[in-house]
Amino acid sequence: MVDDEIEFLDLMKGLISQWGYNVITAENGLDASEQLKQSSPVSLIISDQKMPKMKGTDFLQIARKISPNSPRIMVTAYADAETMEDSINRGEVFRFLTKPIDIHQVQEVIKAGVARYESIISHLEEDKNKDETIRKLLRGVEQSPASIIITDKDGKIEYTNPKFTRLTGYTFEEVKGKNPRVLKSGEMSSEQYKELWETIISGKDWQGEFHNKKKNGECYWEYASISPIRNQEGIITHFIAVKEDISSLKDTEKQLREAKEKAEAATRKKSVFLAQMSHELRTPMNAILGYSELLEEEAEEKGICEFIPDLQKIHSSGKHLLGLINNILDLSKIEADRMELCLETTELESLAQRVKNVIAPLAEKNGNKFEIKIVENLGCMATDPTKLLQVLINILGNACKFTRDGKITLSIEKVAKSGADWFVFRIADTGIGMTPEQCSRIFKEFEQADPSTTKNYGGTGLGLAISKLLCRMMGGDIEVESEAGKGSTFTILLPKKKGG
Repeated sequence: MVDDEIEFLDLMKGLISQWGYNVITAENGLDASEQLKQSSPVSLIISDQKMPKMKGTDFLQIARKISPNSPRIMVTAYADAETMEDSINRGEVFRFLTKPIDIHQVQEVIKAGVARYESIISHLEEDKNKDETIRKLLRGVEQSPASIIITDKDGKIEYTNPKFTRLTGYTFEEVKGKNPRVLKSGEMSSEQYKELWETIISGKDWQGEFHNKKKNGECYWEYASISPIRNQEGIITHFIAVKEDISSLKDTEKQLREAKEKAEAATRKKSVFLAQMSHELRTPMNAILGYSELLEEEAEEKGICEFIPDLQKIHSSGKHLLGLINNILDLSKIEADRMELCLETTELESLAQRVKNVIAPLAEKNGNKFEIKIVENLGCMATDPTKLLQVLINILGNACKFTRDGKITLSIEKVAKSGADWFVFRIADTGIGMTPEQCSRIFKEFEQADPSTTKNYGGTGLGLAISKLLCRMMGGDIEVESEAGKGSTFTILLPKKKGG
């Protein structure tokens, strides 16, 4: 506060101090200017108009330069504001007070002045924060590893970042005001661009791939996300495209696709070869089995008993090897699409009896009880009985192998599903069971529930994979439920008639 009347200056300082403010005083404009330089910024400046050395108006003009955001209040003995109009305007005065003062008026004016200052500082701080945010965003856009383009609502380019130039070879000046179609390679259909434009002008985001061309004519792939930019009224004014160069990814995809096609071709050739070798492989194995049986019979007739155990081992090993060959050939046939179904009307009770004849002796070897539960007059189904028998015997054979002194059950029932008749074959055992993780692997080729299975129980891990493939060929599927140590239940679902 500046006033050449010492008593008035002390009076005002005392009043303002009582209201909770710190007051700096000066008796003339020159001293006040120096103090203001040392104390700036201040929240309010109050100056008398008539003072020696410097008028209040002149001081306030200097104060405006030193502390531009501080509201300025002029004190005058003139009651008529119009008389002071020129001084008020030159000093850009916020308010003025007249002498003699009204304490209530002084308090209200000072409160208004301080509030004004706080409002100005608050807005300046907000503007500063906004400017800093804008600078950060701009740095982020400028340094972004993605190519960024901003266009007006008509699609004319208004901004590109440095990555755009590094990627395409075009400078901003070369594409300014042009449409991003300058990058078109001509390999994408007009319908794709039409769909893009219709999406973004409707206010939605668009994502997709472009096959574009650089300035030097080199083509490249990029993945783009294009979004509309709206003003405060919600009107679309611009569009922003953020694009990532995916050329290397596309090359990798191409290489993987070619490698996959080569691998599949090799697998098909292998499967075709093995399928064609079926006769050549099975014939000598059947001969070995046949001759080992004849030799065993002849040894028994002639009483040459010392050779019989060896001949039995030859026969047993041959059967095991033939089973392995059959599994591999079946799998190869399926993979080569050379496995055919021979659909026949199959009476299920008769089929169940054939299953029993094979499985009952296997179950007894490990002290198991085998039981078949079948509804009377279950009827027939149109399927490949050989393939179905193969699936049932394979799963039941596993149940016999992994169960000791327990129970194995085959149940068959008919259910209605999606307006058609289906048959459900359930094979339950009380054997070693499996964990959920083991259940997830057992239908994969060459996989077994546990790596130690082959060592402890034998097998190749092909049986269940083949069974699942066969069931799918017959129009159905297999599922399994199991708990470690409590047994397993395999459920086979097949249509009464394949295809309907």
